Amino acid sequence: MTDDGAGRSDRPGEPDLRKLAQEWITLWQSELTGMAADREMQEAVQAMLALWAGAAATMLRATPRMEPEAGLHERTPGTTSSAAPPDARDAAIERLTHRVAELENRLARLERSDGSSDPGDAAPGPGRRFSRRRPAGNSASGRGPH
Repeated sequence: MTDDGAGRSDRPGEPDLRKLAQEWITLWQSELTGMAADREMQEAVQAMLALWAGAAATMLRATPRMEPEAGLHERTPGTTSSAAPPDARDAAIERLTHRVAELENRLARLERSDGSSDPGDAAPGPGRRFSRRRPAGNSASGRGPH
């Protein structure tokens, strides 16, 4: 197929692309003009935009606020900015931080132990679980060393 640059083909029976594009544009222009004049369509679009605006407002309220510190470089020496109000999640975060520190200390003690006693053999204390340890010499497949 050869094209003369204007969207017309020299082969008979093939569509004129320029004419086809112009008809398509004319069709959509008339559709959009009709939708703009249709009262029901205007109301539907307004309702849809109101729903989108409500969804956007809900998402903005759900995101944490990060207020920039105004005048950070303009503070006088010796003054501090006001502290953020307490959050209900602060206690849970603090509790988890302490628990992680306890577990890190316990792991460090286990790594420093001389191996004379196997901490996995003793019964766990309250709130503790038995460790899952494989016997020495066994691989993950359970067939022994390779």
